[in-house]
Amino acid sequence: MPAPAANKRVKNKRISRNIIIGSEAFQLPPLGDPARPKGIPDDHTKRWTVYVRQPAGDPALTTWLNKVQFKIFNTYENPLRTCENPPFEVTETGWGGFTIDVRLHFQPISGEKAQYRQHFLQLEKYGDEKQQAEQERTGLVRAEYLEVVQFNEPTEALFEVLTAEDQWNYLAANAKGGGKKAAMAGLRPDGRPKRGFPNGERSAQLPEKGGDEIPFSQDQEQALIQLLKEKMGVVDKELQEETKKREETEKKLKDLRAELGHEAAQEAAQKASGDRSRRR
Repeated sequence: MPAPAANKRVKNKRISRNIIIGSEAFQLPPLGDPARPKGIPDDHTKRWTVYVRQPAGDPALTTWLNKVQFKIFNTYENPLRTCENPPFEVTETGWGGFTIDVRLHFQPISGEKAQYRQHFLQLEKYGDEKQQAEQERTGLVRAEYLEVVQFNEPTEALFEVLTAEDQWNYLAANAKGGGKKAAMAGLRPDGRPKRGFPNGERSAQLPEKGGDEIPFSQDQEQALIQLLKEKMGVVDKELQEETKKREETEKKLKDLRAELGHEAAQEAAQKASGDRSRRR
């Protein structure tokens, strides 16, 4: 069997992958505090980390992500930071927030150009009173969002790795590394690793069954399709009834023209139209 081509595309296929782009900021001990790390500028009040991560239980990022570049503020030494291996993150200290450019570089087999994202480095407390109280208690300010990366008509080579089972192997490895209890928690009854959804159904396709923690499934998709078909049937029936009424009205107008003459029939039609407008 020939190897999948690195440039030939799989037509009419689109596969999406989720990533989390975010940052965490911690309050630094004040000047003079023995716990304050050495070598940090006096005006820096926060230690922060900006990162690109995969959601818990998702396929391994490295299946499709080759490296990440973070463009931080130009007053930092070497402001363009490149992470070629996980963890894809940069840690620094500072005193104020700013926008960070994030450039995602895909694996060479993808044949895809790099994509850009942006993230604002949030260093100060934000949100409602409850959120700010929790941030004050923990000393941690976290700001992150879920981003979707889509591969439309991927190369054959990329399609193969995005649909391969071994992209979840790291889940089983992590569970085994945490002892027997962790290993059992990380595996399904059939011995395969659990994935993002509680029933372990996760692939490039929608899961078959829905649940409280599953936003959409094949069952729900079929139910929605059936509902749309029913609604379309109602609309078609109403359209047929309206078409029948229109045909009956046109027939009456034709008969009037034949009986009264064209001008009288036109006057009658205009009067009928005016009556309908007033009823609306």
